[in-house]
Amino acid sequence: MNKEEKYTARQTMLASEYEVFHYKDKYLNEIQLHHHDFYEIYLFLSGDVDYLIEGKIYKLLPGDIVIINSNELHQPVFKDNSKSYERMVLWMDKEFVKSLSTSKTDLASCFKPEVIRAHNVSRLPIEIVQSIKLIFMKLLNCKQQDRFGGDLDYKAYITDLLLIINQSYLQKDNSSLQMQVDVKNNHLIQSVMSYIEQHIEEDIPLDYLASQFYVSKFYLSREFKKHTGATIHRYIVQKKLIAAKELILQSIPLIEVYKLIGFGDYCNFLRAFKNEYGITPREFYKYMINK
Repeated sequence: MNKEEKYTARQTMLASEYEVFHYKDKYLNEIQLHHHDFYEIYLFLSGDVDYLIEGKIYKLLPGDIVIINSNELHQPVFKDNSKSYERMVLWMDKEFVKSLSTSKTDLASCFKPEVIRAHNVSRLPIEIVQSIKLIFMKLLNCKQQDRFGGDLDYKAYITDLLLIINQSYLQKDNSSLQMQVDVKNNHLIQSVMSYIEQHIEEDIPLDYLASQFYVSKFYLSREFKKHTGATIHRYIVQKKLIAAKELILQSIPLIEVYKLIGFGDYCNFLRAFKNEYGITPREFYKYMINK
């Protein structure tokens, strides 16, 4: 039987393929808006928690499945942190998921933007949720046991999990999944976020951004913070840095990367990258390549 683990604020993978966790906490401090360089599947079990993903606020119920891509900013929002917050979490390296896929079956399909943004959170039938929970328990037991076949079991379990989720997402009508979930979605903020994504290579001053949507910068700043958990400036910086990491992994010279994401100044880019991730862009590249 697996046991809950002590929560860590670590947001980077130490293992090369996957990591799995079972957390049960009370009185957690606020978890900052963040993103990962890997895929995440999250099974919510209990608590009074909303989940904020790219400006959408989802009201979670036990059994909800949260699917998060590598470039999506997200955070849990605790409405009452005195209540037990229990969840199972699976992190998967993107190349590892690719290695499990075939030319006919892309197991990363459920993480593609055109699929995931329709419903990061889904409320699946109870029998499917039970199957997903069972796979989580098997994965948790895998890392607690050293036995014959243990180096193969986890691949079979994760493949099964991804098949279940992809089949549930791709064979069902997306709108029927989404309608079952209570989600707050502000049209203005979604439009602003889309604009930022489409113009990420440009300098995007707040005054100019507000003028594009015919609102005051004060109103836009207040509404953006309310719906995303971040200031506009921080959100833009985070999105630029996410884009920078993708370019760095394509082996584009660092001296070119900051220009391609519209950072304006190389020294500011280096400083912002290190402040956000704790390592320099060059160290990030070496770490990801070695891993």
